Amino acid sequence: MKYSEPEKPVLSRSGDLCVCALTDQWYIQYGEKEWKKETSELLGSMNLTPEVRGSFKVVLDWLNQWACSRSYGLGTLLPWDPIYLIESLSDSTIYMAFYTVAHLLQGNHIMPYSLPPPHKSFYHN
Repeated sequence: MKYSEPEKPVLSRSGDLCVCALTDQWYIQYGEKEWKKETSELLGSMNLTPEVRGSFKVVLDWLNQWACSRSYGLGTLLPWDPIYLIESLSDSTIYMAFYTVAHLLQGNHIMPYSLPPPHKSFYHN
């Protein structure tokens, strides 16, 4: 069993000290060698400024596992494990990955996504 421990005290966004616990969790495996190889090749083919390319490369080299679930609070249930919720900060990653294969999972039928019209208080008079 792999075990990770924080390197230093963990603070919340509000500055409160967090209590860390060992819990079951789902991870996105960004450290998978083939994925990193393909991503590096695609990064090399992009038209980017040197600073932006360097920033992407640093993150790509550093990124390994990313926790994407939790067992409490508000959120979307993982479809394959209804005990866990998708971590809100991982939503965009997971949903974008899902939408790339949704047509395969849903028999070429993807429900169109549309936003409701803004509430009238949205507009400034």
